[in-house]
Amino acid sequence: MKILFVDDNELNRIVMEDMLEILFEDLIIQTYETAQEVLELNLVEYDFILSDINMPQISGYDLYNKLRELNYTKPIIAVTALAVSGDREKILMYGFDDYISKPIDINELETLVQKYIQ
Repeated sequence: MKILFVDDNELNRIVMEDMLEILFEDLIIQTYETAQEVLELNLVEYDFILSDINMPQISGYDLYNKLRELNYTKPIIAVTALAVSGDREKILMYGFDDYISKPIDINELETLVQKYIQ
């Protein structure tokens, strides 16, 4: 199983990678700072993508659109600090396959990832 995580905040990338390595020892996680980096990759090798929403230059919403235009059909999960009532629904209505809010709860992350690796 190979997961891609994109977030412009280095600490968020480190924490996510560490948590996933603790939870799933055979999982491969690759992290990127910008959506532009992600768009330059061969995405077929990733089983799903975790994407921050609020990133400079190309937002998580714009990345989602571009990935779907590139025919990436696997799950794209929003990772965001937006946790106000209605944000989850807005993100899911936009088309994201799922949502997890920051700060990341390790138990929620485990449940979320297990949903997509089975």
